[in-house]
Amino acid sequence: MDIKIAQKRVNDLSAAMVAKGMVAPRAQLMLKSNAEPLAYMEWSDKSTTYGTAYHAESGETPTEALDKASAFIAARPTAKQARLEEFMRSLGKVIDLGRANNIEVEFLNPLVATMKTLSSNILTHGGRDAA
Repeated sequence: MDIKIAQKRVNDLSAAMVAKGMVAPRAQLMLKSNAEPLAYMEWSDKSTTYGTAYHAESGETPTEALDKASAFIAARPTAKQARLEEFMRSLGKVIDLGRANNIEVEFLNPLVATMKTLSSNILTHGGRDAA
């Protein structure tokens, strides 16, 4: 693989991460002695302990590693879907907290109804019309 092609592929990988809503992406292709080429991706993620998430893909060739990394990014939810999933996780935690603290049902029922509506929308429409 030509170095210019490799650089373009790494740049494209970073751009694909941005398109998926991944914050502050960093993509790189690593070549180390006695190891397979590695496509390494890192991005900011406030849901993790350290505020950073990462994923790596190796392959017998740099092309294979980059192809696997591209497939990983392509399989991730869209930015809109990721925001909806984050909202639903947070809403679920609020509902659980309310139940654990014996919050009155008139406060919890609208939240539970919202969660059911969002869940139904995702199952029916893949989240396209939600939120």
